[in-house]
Amino acid sequence: MTSPDTRIGYQPGRSARNNVIQYIRDNGDAFPDRPALRWVEADDLAAWGGSVTRPLPHRAITYGAFADGMDAMAGGLHELGVRAGDRVIVFLPMGVPMYTAMFAVQKLGAIAVFLDSWARRAHLGASAACVEPTAMISHRAAFDLVRPMPEFQTLRHAIIAGPGRDAARETQLEALLESTARPPTAAVASEDTALITFTTGSSGAPKGANRTHRFLCAQHEALTGVVPYTPADVDMPAFPIFSLNNLASGVTTLLPAVDLAQPSERDAAAMVNQILNEHATCATLSPAMLRDLAGFCAAHALTLPFLRRVVSGGAAISRDNVRAFTAIAPKAELWVLYGSTEVEPMAHIEARAMLAADTDADADLVEEGVNVGRIHEGLRCKFIRIAREPIALDEQGWAPLELPPGAIGEFIVSGDHVCRDYFNNEDAFKKTKIVDADGCVWHRTGDLARLDEAGNLWIVGRIHNVVERAGQYLFPVRAEVLLNRLPFVKRGAFLGMPDPALGEAAVAAVALQPHGDDGGRAAQEVRRVFEKNGIPLDALYRVEEIPMDPRHHSKVEYDQLRERIAAAGKEALLGESNL
Repeated sequence: MTSPDTRIGYQPGRSARNNVIQYIRDNGDAFPDRPALRWVEADDLAAWGGSVTRPLPHRAITYGAFADGMDAMAGGLHELGVRAGDRVIVFLPMGVPMYTAMFAVQKLGAIAVFLDSWARRAHLGASAACVEPTAMISHRAAFDLVRPMPEFQTLRHAIIAGPGRDAARETQLEALLESTARPPTAAVASEDTALITFTTGSSGAPKGANRTHRFLCAQHEALTGVVPYTPADVDMPAFPIFSLNNLASGVTTLLPAVDLAQPSERDAAAMVNQILNEHATCATLSPAMLRDLAGFCAAHALTLPFLRRVVSGGAAISRDNVRAFTAIAPKAELWVLYGSTEVEPMAHIEARAMLAADTDADADLVEEGVNVGRIHEGLRCKFIRIAREPIALDEQGWAPLELPPGAIGEFIVSGDHVCRDYFNNEDAFKKTKIVDADGCVWHRTGDLARLDEAGNLWIVGRIHNVVERAGQYLFPVRAEVLLNRLPFVKRGAFLGMPDPALGEAAVAAVALQPHGDDGGRAAQEVRRVFEKNGIPLDALYRVEEIPMDPRHHSKVEYDQLRERIAAAGKEALLGESNL
């Protein structure tokens, strides 16, 4: 006889034990006095002079107080009229109000709709059109922005965080915390939606990932298996989803003293200040943050001795970036985690293993792709032919699609912590999912990859960014590693531009370091290393900056860059062109 599955999110039928907020309630009961969140108030950050040795003042909330606040806010929302199934937009920066509101909504069996702090008008409109929200929790400025938008006319409740309540139908978030009502945790089915988060929309309209209670629990278990915590850990996560994982794990979360929506030159100094003075033992950083921290510490002869582990992901990370960070955090394991909105994690590799695989003595030569390590044991995977159109299996099954081991193709996965669909978006399902004969849903990552003989996964680029030049596929990752390691390049990109003869011309764009080369030597050096690596280059352009994604500031926005190059024309050419 097998013992029953007692895990949160895996109970049969409808049960309060399926509700993902049980992690918070359990942690509040188990260690009520342990700090859950530590943070710096905006006024204290504004008054800070930039020194890493002067500790930034931090405030804290314990797990007991956090769980009680969640219960109180759930009571206030219930009294306001929020009910199971309602979609409630939570548009707040990382902080206690955001996480309290998110869990309070879920406690009622309602659906929390999380919008990143960087979201702008178009993104807000597309998200609201998808979910048809009944309530929104945000600051005054956000309500002023969305008031005239037709997508927000379904709102019945406007909940203002902070000052600014000026209408009868508006409620202050802080007032909800004073509620004495304590509704019970809603009994939910494991596949009921708990949270909707949106993709950046870099490859089309933003899609709302349907994160069910079971999916969130499965994701938590998968992440914990790869990056487990100890009760003594203090983790500084740059990604909101990792803060959710921390709170479910019962560890102390140190919120980074930065505005994720508006990166600043002071961000690296602020995070170093926090890591050093708050004795952070772990951190989860975007590749851009990883690079900036390494550069700041190297420039100021600093090391980060308390870190035992750092996790980075969200975009390709080169060995150069890994090598630079391990130099300033010599005692830390550095885990490169490969994942996406729909599947986190998919693969992982530790920095030392990544660097040990670099056996080429010629620094000018770069392998095809970035090594992201071993595929997570809870996933099944396949590599299929490159196709930009939706894929539906016929009676031949996988035979016409699946590629042999070692071939570059689109990486697709299935498994327990794979998001099965998108909220209210059948078109997105058709474009990004494949259903096999057994009814199993496979997620198309959109990433082009290969598997080496040792079982390591190498990411070479994205399907919508691959360059099709004269019948040959060219992948951007290797070219961009080459560009970004050149000392006179601030940031570089490799992309295709329409060309009547070639189909697409292979084009590089560089933003040069200030006060550096005038362009002549740069053009010569770029062409030299590309030729040495066998990468065709039809034109090289100089741009003021390379546009990056608003979420992690680590992925090139190729469509924007293509428009800028087209608008500048020959004025932006750096050196001779083959076109």
